[in-house]
Amino acid sequence: MALVQQNLVPGTGDHLITLDTETNLEWLSLDATLNLSYLEVLSGAGGYTTTYGFRYATGAEIALLLQHAGITKYGLTQVVPFPQSNHVAMETFIELMGGVSLYPSVTSGSVLIQTQGMMKFRGAGVPSPTVPMSASQLWLFKNNPNSSYADTNPAGPAGKRAPEIASYLVRNGVQAASSLSRSKTVVKTRTSRRR
Repeated sequence: MALVQQNLVPGTGDHLITLDTETNLEWLSLDATLNLSYLEVLSGAGGYTTTYGFRYATGAEIALLLQHAGITKYGLTQVVPFPQSNHVAMETFIELMGGVSLYPSVTSGSVLIQTQGMMKFRGAGVPSPTVPMSASQLWLFKNNPNSSYADTNPAGPAGKRAPEIASYLVRNGVQAASSLSRSKTVVKTRTSRRR
């Protein structure tokens, strides 16, 4: 895994950034934008797209991030069961990026942990408040690891808040390479995130 957890505000321990060292893209934690609509984030809520220089990630950028995290299976059309390594990579990714919603899953006999993050609008310009958005989702089945997978689905209108949906925001890496050695690198171990 080429993902390094960092602080948005240096020295604070906020752990709101995940740097993909293979692309030099910094990803904002999904927790930061939970329950904010696409249009609110785009208009500067939290200062992420204004003060901090983030933008909505494209579907291709999100797919590459998931690949670099070790998540290899997408969608229900993939051969089942999914490899357990996919499940472990998803657990680690969710610890880094947050955005967790818990759902009891009767059909799997498990607890479903789901993350949903909206991606960049695929049309031209800014969407109207009623235009449906797309979200990248992770479906992590805690007691049935071979069923965990990632996919893309509709996320609801651009102007509507949803407590379980966040936004995938990204920016070019701004931290100097010399300071990476002082950052927390997540390769095989996981750390607790400060909420």
